[in-house]
Amino acid sequence: MDEHRDPGGRTMRRRTWTATAVAAACVVAVGVGVAVTVGNAPDAPDPTRASAAEPTRTPTPTPTPAAVPAAPSQATLARLPLAYHDAVVPQLLDGSRVHPQDTWQIATPTAPLVALYASPRADAPPVATLSHLVSTIDRPAATAVWGRSPGADGGMLLVSTPARNRTPGGVGDQAPSATFAWARAADFTVADVDRAIRVDVATSTVSVVDRAGRTLASERARLGTPDDPTPSDTATYVEASYVDTRVTYTEGNPIILTGAHSPSIPSYGGNAALTAFHYYPDPTGSSHGCVRISAEMTRTLAALPVGTAIRFV
Repeated sequence: MDEHRDPGGRTMRRRTWTATAVAAACVVAVGVGVAVTVGNAPDAPDPTRASAAEPTRTPTPTPTPAAVPAAPSQATLARLPLAYHDAVVPQLLDGSRVHPQDTWQIATPTAPLVALYASPRADAPPVATLSHLVSTIDRPAATAVWGRSPGADGGMLLVSTPARNRTPGGVGDQAPSATFAWARAADFTVADVDRAIRVDVATSTVSVVDRAGRTLASERARLGTPDDPTPSDTATYVEASYVDTRVTYTEGNPIILTGAHSPSIPSYGGNAALTAFHYYPDPTGSSHGCVRISAEMTRTLAALPVGTAIRFV
């Protein structure tokens, strides 16, 4: 939100047993004083010992991976709504239906449009699409991975989307700030990362943390007000990092756009009340829900890959 406008003006064991047999040579006397040596004869069965039979081995069946939805046709993809920052897709999931977990992975679409689903079931229909480009600025898109449902071809991924599933309806009515969807792992390139962003709303602190829980960078920030709050208890991702000289108050510093929206404002500045990290020259005062940070921190966050996970806590 803040005074930021959408750059394009638009309003996304076995054990093995062995038995050892010992062969005995038999000498038989034939006639008087003549010894005849007879070759080794097969052992007679020993009635006093049970035969150690080799146990019957039953091969362990290889489990069949769970099925995943078939790839939709291009015609089907074209008919589905695009999950971009101004879109409202009611079928998208929010924190009341899924519980995102930190996987330290980002997913990059491998096709211009990939299908999004409200369930990882094999018979789930697609409900929306995610583009390989960030809408209006045509930057390469990637998203955070918050879970995986095992299955064929890598299973299904729980990913962030840049869209809403509903807008706030008025005073006191808050809508989910972030949405999620299931997507076929086969439609993405998945990469491990070792950085994430944490925003502690209670202490107005922005931090970059690693997988070991260490804080690599941290500073106090200026957040929204109770009437124009910054999202909280929300998991989302870095949708884009870019410089827009038309947004003069950023003074040429990067804008880090998130996939989260204001929980209480339907729209702001010509878009769907997006939340961003950005520089603001006045070191006092509050924002309209965006996260105002120093110029140095904007550069630190902009150096993280698109798709990096963000948690507002």
